[in-house]
Amino acid sequence: MKNKNDVLNNKLYIGAAYITNFFITNFWFLMMILPLIIYMYKFEGNISMPIMLLLSILMGPAITTLFSIMGKFLREGEISPTKDFFHFYKLNFLQSLLVGVILNIAISIAYFDMDYFSSSGNQAFSYFFLALLVLVIMLSMYIYPIISRYNIRVVHLFKLSINLLIKKIYISLSCISIIIIVFGILRISRLSLIALLFGASIICYLIMRIERNMIDELEEVIKEKYNL
Repeated sequence: MKNKNDVLNNKLYIGAAYITNFFITNFWFLMMILPLIIYMYKFEGNISMPIMLLLSILMGPAITTLFSIMGKFLREGEISPTKDFFHFYKLNFLQSLLVGVILNIAISIAYFDMDYFSSSGNQAFSYFFLALLVLVIMLSMYIYPIISRYNIRVVHLFKLSINLLIKKIYISLSCISIIIIVFGILRISRLSLIALLFGASIICYLIMRIERNMIDELEEVIKEKYNL
């Protein structure tokens, strides 16, 4: 009976630790992108895409930080959510901000060209830029997790991510599927508050679980191929 209680208490402790870590890291993530959240809430129904894309630059450092923390959580089994969040945020800020700007420019070009050709009746070009938009989003599924672990030059980062997108496209497809499934479940079950309070952290955790082996394997590749 004692052993049974110990196992139960241990599982409860682990479960409580996961919930606490997800909640706190997700809270700080939301604080880092608060201007974007406020804009979307205040101007709901009348959102300007240029303004939203500009504010979305804040997502780069915030999402990279979440990937860093969840990577550490998977490797070490424990984190100090607040301390680690600000440590990784400061550590990754400049590079992830630059990457966020580049990705947002690519997304903006693809989105506005897609919208332009769609409204002008040229569906072929519209579908082309839609495909380009999807590819940029899929590419980001490699870029942010990589810079959450390794400090490499941006040019090398994009080359490596494009190579992974070609060779291991199933990873980004799995990540997108995870996002769709998680938000689908939360939407169907009408748990919008849960999605807000835990969604980003849970998704980053699941993505890092999917990409964990790939990220670990990159260590030797980066040292040898990029001489870093």
